[in-house]
Amino acid sequence: MFGAPEADCGHHIKTGRVAILSLEFKITRDSQVLSQYYQLREQCFRSDLGLSGFDGSEDEQDRRSRILVALQGGRCVGGVRISTRVTLVSQLQQLGLDKERCCMWERFAIAPAMRTLGVFRDFSSYLVSASRDSGYENAMVLSSLPNARFYRRCHSALGVSFKIHRHVPHCAQGSFSGLEHYLSVAHLKRPDVQRVAI
Repeated sequence: MFGAPEADCGHHIKTGRVAILSLEFKITRDSQVLSQYYQLREQCFRSDLGLSGFDGSEDEQDRRSRILVALQGGRCVGGVRISTRVTLVSQLQQLGLDKERCCMWERFAIAPAMRTLGVFRDFSSYLVSASRDSGYENAMVLSSLPNARFYRRCHSALGVSFKIHRHVPHCAQGSFSGLEHYLSVAHLKRPDVQRVAI
């Protein structure tokens, strides 16, 4: 997902078999890797969303957030920002979400050559784990409806509840004005395991 909320990169999925070297997923503060991620998201948002003036360089929200990247041979081929600052206060209240236990997933970008179902599945799994490890029980996402539906499929396959709530037109600001925004919430809290006495 997730300043102003923004739309996600419009992902075109390849379902055929593609030879992909092993990927490493990690939270990083490495300036070289982050620079590669910022360049990648700028390219994705410009080409996929038609935002020719989009500036993907580091901003204040990036410095406050955790950045999860996918690396192939040491090169960044994907990334997402896990933002600790949720700006959708009225939506938090309407949905009954605890602000301290909620993050936003923002500025998701994957290199076009890496857009396979397997990569998305693995990335989603690491994103959920990284968010849980940071103490979050929910993650808010703003995206187009097709992306929201795809994210729901990926997360549902992982056993993570992902609900699409509604169109949020007032959230489209700056470069993202005019783009559709649907609010979704990934519910990250693991279900309580019932113990049965035998």
